[in-house]
Amino acid sequence: MAVKALFTAEDLDGIQRLTGKKYELIRGELYEVTTAPRANFVTAEIIGLLRDWNRRARAGNVGGDIGFTLERHPDTVRAPDVCFVRKGRLSRERAERGYPEMAPDLVFEVRSPNDTMAALRRKAEQFLEKGSEMVVLVEPDKGAEVFERNQPPRRLGPSDMFQAPAILPGFSCRVGDFFPEHL
Repeated sequence: MAVKALFTAEDLDGIQRLTGKKYELIRGELYEVTTAPRANFVTAEIIGLLRDWNRRARAGNVGGDIGFTLERHPDTVRAPDVCFVRKGRLSRERAERGYPEMAPDLVFEVRSPNDTMAALRRKAEQFLEKGSEMVVLVEPDKGAEVFERNQPPRRLGPSDMFQAPAILPGFSCRVGDFFPEHL
């Protein structure tokens, strides 16, 4: 009987440096993460919008492609395309070593052609189960699906407004603002 090797959060960084590829760790198993240029441009737009707001609000930290340890034994490390963590939830010390054992307050996942919506919805559920308050699945040029704990998912089109007042007080934009117009 073959025994499958399970990796830990501590193994992940070395594996990524060694291979030059990006991975997520799901219950100890490595899954390569790939993306398309269009999805990367959309991710950059979302980060830019949130950073502009956060420079004024000083409410926390905005980042992209940051790994968070969501489970241990076996380990799960997920790296959302975009995340927001409220001020005071993540110390500088915890941010400088390894993958923080927590879920960000807000997660955005931008769908690439190789992603299925079913897999993204499972990832959204996992973030919500582990403590995220909201997960937004973005389909470039089509819209977004918003997941909140104890709420049914809601669909937003490009002309709809995205707001998350409990997490991002004062932030508001059209979903279409996530999508660069020059492409």
